[in-house]
Amino acid sequence: MEAWGNWNRDHTGKLINLPLLVCWAIWTARNNIIFNNIPPSWPSILCHIVADFNLLPAPVSTTPTRTITPLTIDKSKPWAFFDGSAQADGCGGGAVLFLNDAHFYRIQIKYPNGTNNFTELSTAKHLIHFAIQKHCRHLQLFGDSHIVCNWLNSASHCHTYSLRNILDEAIRLISSFESFDCHHIYRELNSDVDQLSKEAAHSHLDQWLIQEMIDGTYHQYYHRPYIYLNRNGSQTQS
Repeated sequence: MEAWGNWNRDHTGKLINLPLLVCWAIWTARNNIIFNNIPPSWPSILCHIVADFNLLPAPVSTTPTRTITPLTIDKSKPWAFFDGSAQADGCGGGAVLFLNDAHFYRIQIKYPNGTNNFTELSTAKHLIHFAIQKHCRHLQLFGDSHIVCNWLNSASHCHTYSLRNILDEAIRLISSFESFDCHHIYRELNSDVDQLSKEAAHSHLDQWLIQEMIDGTYHQYYHRPYIYLNRNGSQTQS
């Protein structure tokens, strides 16, 4: 039984049925001996196995496919992407804020610990505040977490007590924009900030790492926000 389970785990498609075909061919050869007095022949048994295997239909994939359409961005307004990473060996957040195509910021934020929802919501909150510091009056926000996007759009209620203070602060900051939209996107369209969040999770930073690009000129610096969000959502001045 263990060997059978290992075979099913390590093989896919038509090969999953191969042990059954072998057993069936041996059973058929056994019946030919008993009822037809036909001695077994291993070449003939193998031929039957191959013939039955070739008759098997090709497996049909039951995995639903999804169509990933290009993003629609109004580039007359600032836009941004965020993501979070919570792993056993570290937590981090990644974000990119575009003021326009030629001027943008890549941000890495290290967190001491937390869940994916904590890192993603905290990163979104910090990104929103950072956009306000950069004098953005409008913001189009994109993230691959349905839950966090719904929270920021006030489309669903946050039932996690430890995250409510963070969400309340984010909603308060959002109210200062003239226009704000948060859109869910698939992870494939969020790979840049996903990589930033993973790099931040494995870093030893106690500050933000910010990379600024202006008209092709690259500048890197460290930034300590005026508010640090503790794991339970409470705020302390830094």
